Amino acid sequence: MTTRRPALVLALALCAAPVGAEKAAATRAADAPWPQLWGPRGDASTSGTRLAGAAVPTLREVWRRPIGSAFSELTVAGGRGYTGLADGGTDYTVAIDLGSGQELWRTPLGPTYKGHDGSRDGPVSTPTWHRGRVYMISAHGVFQALDAATGKPLWQHDLAKDFAAPAPFYGFGSSPLAVGDRIVVHAGGATNGLIAFDAKTGARAWSVSHSTTSGYSTPALASIHGIEQIVVLANDKVYAASPADGALLWSAALPTTMGDSAKSPLVLPDGRVLAAQWNETTSFEIKKDGAAWTATMGARTPLLKNSYGATLHHDGYLYGFNGQMLICLDARTFEAKWRQRLYGGFVALVDGHIVALSESSGLVHVATASPAGYQEKLKVPALNAGAMNSTGLSVAADRLYVRNVEELVAFEIGGGQ
Repeated sequence: MTTRRPALVLALALCAAPVGAEKAAATRAADAPWPQLWGPRGDASTSGTRLAGAAVPTLREVWRRPIGSAFSELTVAGGRGYTGLADGGTDYTVAIDLGSGQELWRTPLGPTYKGHDGSRDGPVSTPTWHRGRVYMISAHGVFQALDAATGKPLWQHDLAKDFAAPAPFYGFGSSPLAVGDRIVVHAGGATNGLIAFDAKTGARAWSVSHSTTSGYSTPALASIHGIEQIVVLANDKVYAASPADGALLWSAALPTTMGDSAKSPLVLPDGRVLAAQWNETTSFEIKKDGAAWTATMGARTPLLKNSYGATLHHDGYLYGFNGQMLICLDARTFEAKWRQRLYGGFVALVDGHIVALSESSGLVHVATASPAGYQEKLKVPALNAGAMNSTGLSVAADRLYVRNVEELVAFEIGGGQ
């Protein structure tokens, strides 16, 4: 049975967790420190900020600006931020100067996607910056490539009309994934479930349907046992496809089919893959014997569910929200180490610190990432607690960016011994 819950739409813009693309991320980190959903590695982590070694971290507000409704995260590249918004009946991709918070350009995505059943108006997907271009998917399924400097459209597809992609209940929410010279989209459906486009021309390089279901999950680019692959969480299974041609490498059925997939698979350093469903998270042991791959179901836990934001991995432990509680688990056994009530929200791992944004209070919390217990170092009011808060954090160049459906705020990260 498929259930449609209002909470799912809050997770749509937060659906990627690739691990293992460290080399590719490092080559573009200077120009694009947060180039896609959940950052340079797509796992909601970054390093090299003033939080490193900071005994007394600080957050100083730099600017605050109103912004139209959307669940899109802020992508950061070349001193600019890119996000989506709804304004006056039209959905847009916009560029924002990060020094001043002023809008630089906006490009229409089409008519505003109207919120329903607990959601809000506007785009759900997060823009992806790649080699001087911005790639964005509207909730109606319009997929655009834009010049990052000017916002000029370079090419466009309608996923529903051109590729028979079924519109999910809350609209298209998967974000584009850059893989070399291609942009990969999890469109869903029986004919073109996973599509790779030439990044320059927009021509379809390949398309496959290893699952016929549609959902909201963004693919994850990962290296497992030394082999780069695109890991996808569908509603009925988790699988990996070859970046070269989309060929199936491995696949495993999910233990239940309750709800639509929203949170993308998390690939751990030991090659295990975590797949989050509405009621639990399941681990899969991925092994390679010659040319043959196997995926075997392992431990399951109800303590990590299809939450709104990322699950972080740090030094063998997992950190993420389970309902109102921020929780720490042993990554191998799923044994809970501690819980802290922060009333739900979103997390990023920054230089060994958990940076958490509470969706209910609008507070930003900074705590040490440690299984020894919740060790908070800082708590700062960030967003209006009365507005829907459904978007992940972005961190780049000693700046923290947070948004909800009404405003976008930039903080400067500081810290001392």
